[in-house]
Amino acid sequence: MLITRIAAKNYKTYKDLDLDLNVNPEQPIILIGGQNGGGKTTLFKAIYSALYGLEIKNEDHFKRLINASVEFSNDLKIELEIDFKGKVLNQDYFYKIKRVYALNPQSKPVESVSLNFNGDTFTYGTAMPISQRAKMEAEVNKIIKANLPKELSKYFLFDAMESGNILKEDYLSRVIKENIENVMGFNKYSYLKDATIKVKEKYISESIGIETEREEYKNLVDSKDGFEQNIKKLNDEYQSKLGYSINNKELYNKAKHGLNLQKEYQERIQFLQNKIEDLKGKQAEYLVNVSKFTNDIEIQVFLPKTIDSIREELQLILAKNDSTQSNHFNQSQLEIIESKLSNYIALRKINVDHTSFTESFIDYLKIGSEGEDEVNPYNYFSNDELDTIRLMLNQTSINSYSYLMQSKESLENELNQLPTLRAQLEEAKSHLTADENSIINTYESNEARLAEIKEAIKNFKSEIEKITIKINRYDIPDIDVPNPKLELCKKIEPLFDKITSALLNAKKQRIEETMLDDLNSTLVAYAGQIGKVELSENLADLTFKIYHKAGNEIYLEELNAASKQIIVQVLLKALHQFGDYNPPVMIDTVMGYLDEDSRASLLENYFPKLSHQTILLSTDSEIRTDKDLLKIDEFIAKKYILNRDKEKQLTTVKEGYFNA
Repeated sequence: MLITRIAAKNYKTYKDLDLDLNVNPEQPIILIGGQNGGGKTTLFKAIYSALYGLEIKNEDHFKRLINASVEFSNDLKIELEIDFKGKVLNQDYFYKIKRVYALNPQSKPVESVSLNFNGDTFTYGTAMPISQRAKMEAEVNKIIKANLPKELSKYFLFDAMESGNILKEDYLSRVIKENIENVMGFNKYSYLKDATIKVKEKYISESIGIETEREEYKNLVDSKDGFEQNIKKLNDEYQSKLGYSINNKELYNKAKHGLNLQKEYQERIQFLQNKIEDLKGKQAEYLVNVSKFTNDIEIQVFLPKTIDSIREELQLILAKNDSTQSNHFNQSQLEIIESKLSNYIALRKINVDHTSFTESFIDYLKIGSEGEDEVNPYNYFSNDELDTIRLMLNQTSINSYSYLMQSKESLENELNQLPTLRAQLEEAKSHLTADENSIINTYESNEARLAEIKEAIKNFKSEIEKITIKINRYDIPDIDVPNPKLELCKKIEPLFDKITSALLNAKKQRIEETMLDDLNSTLVAYAGQIGKVELSENLADLTFKIYHKAGNEIYLEELNAASKQIIVQVLLKALHQFGDYNPPVMIDTVMGYLDEDSRASLLENYFPKLSHQTILLSTDSEIRTDKDLLKIDEFIAKKYILNRDKEKQLTTVKEGYFNA
């Protein structure tokens, strides 16, 4: 994935931004400079929001996002547009996403989205019918996810000042773990083995001859499945609790410092109420569409099916009647022919009795039109009935059943969130009438439950291991009637196990080696002294450790802020290099807490090799023009400087970097 352009209108400090972000393989860096408050973080958020969208809570929130230099009006819009390209089967594909936000006549925020994918356009918006919107929104999200899923974006679009938080106690396993396995591709390698075990258990059950043993084996497998289901439920609860923990951490910290949170709760209540009402509206619209479909089902489905089944017979009826009518003259036509023929004979002075001649000719036409040689078996149809048959054959109808089913599935997924949204709403309302200790107590209770769930999952896994040992005792084929499928599974399982381990260890080893090399060259406090980087074997609780050449562990939590920042950026570089996605890297406050030596190390050894596109947002005190810029200048494709006009309250962009 390569971002080629970002544009923003009326968004925070940017009234009309249009920025070229193209790079080349030899110069992968874009350097964007600006003083504190100059618009760097806003540019960062504009790129992120153009990809994944803005969540605007209400009218007040919308107004706060509007550029302050623009006079507010009800038809004012926020526009975000991003162009990027990515490879599909080694072929470049081009993408353009445009998101437009405005207030509707009821002063509620609405969204309109369009995505141009190599010439194919997908659009959806708040005002679109739910079935059509759900289909288009799913297509757009699928395309974005194929390039960089939103849940993984935090690892490649990040604030260097916050990167050290990743190393805080339990944060790595609680926040990164859910997606880090996908980034590294670890989870792929265990699927084959797990599938083989399931098949083997099935065949063993079928091969046990003694009924009591069969029942015992079945009970063990059922118990194991029960424990696995319990773990799944606990994992679901853990994710819900974890989401609450992450979403409310800031409120908890504010409450701990004695700040008043009433405004935040009121905004959250309004946001949740709007989301619930939106779901109810989608449900009502779906029910109306279902009712309309059922009321018109005869016309939309039954009648077209009936017509298709007798189409040939209906066409034959029309063909016979049309053929007969083509040889038939009515009385009016015969009178015209008689008059014309009589005049023709008189004008040409043909020597015949024109009266008797015309009469005999008209008699001849009458005999021919009676169709004595061919009888029409369908001559009992009236002209009105024949017109009705023609209308039936030409009738077209649209069967909306497939769209209804798609919208039903989408609506069911959204309605599954309704109990959670209502619970969040009630919880937010409860805090309005309580003191700030309520959020503190609720948050700390949630944290305690997270610890309980982790312990319960650990115990269930222990029970599964015990049951698995018992299950393996039944791994004996029937000597008299061997099951060839079972025997094959027994051979395949250890083979897949070896393949899984080999692939996993190979990828882990490459990551460890890459991190080792990068740390020795960039971690100034231990430059050239890192002896080993070790990723944990347990992927369910992924961690990593670093060791000194002397053999002792270097404890991450004891390092200073600068060292933590470097270690995290080295980890993220490894994820980028060995992951399943190939996104750009964008870093705000690039130097964070770094000292002089650490700055030089990152500039010389890290940024030039970090990614195929690296966007750095920096002040003049972070990447300095007289020292730091020289170290990466040859790798920079473009330089921009952000200028904030305090009086006009807007940011403009020019080429260059400060006074360099």
